[in-house]
Amino acid sequence: MSDTQLLTIALATVPTVIVVMIGILLNNSRLSDLRQDVLGRMADFRAEMERRFAAVERRLDSVETKIDLLTGKVIEFDNRLTRVEAHLGLK
Repeated sequence: MSDTQLLTIALATVPTVIVVMIGILLNNSRLSDLRQDVLGRMADFRAEMERRFAAVERRLDSVETKIDLLTGKVIEFDNRLTRVEAHLGLK
């Protein structure tokens, strides 16, 4: 091959290789940005879910407290009714 042919091949191939390399580097940086964005959104989603679960736990604790209070009232009412029945001789 002559020098002109080698120069022609080099001038045809080198710019293509450079463009492909630049494309690979840009794509890699865009994927890294996308990954960071997705990880950030996932962290936000996790924090929001933890906040919601904490709110649900607080509500359940409140309901449990109310159920305990109602159970105590029912037991107290049953005791009173038992005493009235015993006093009246119904049982």
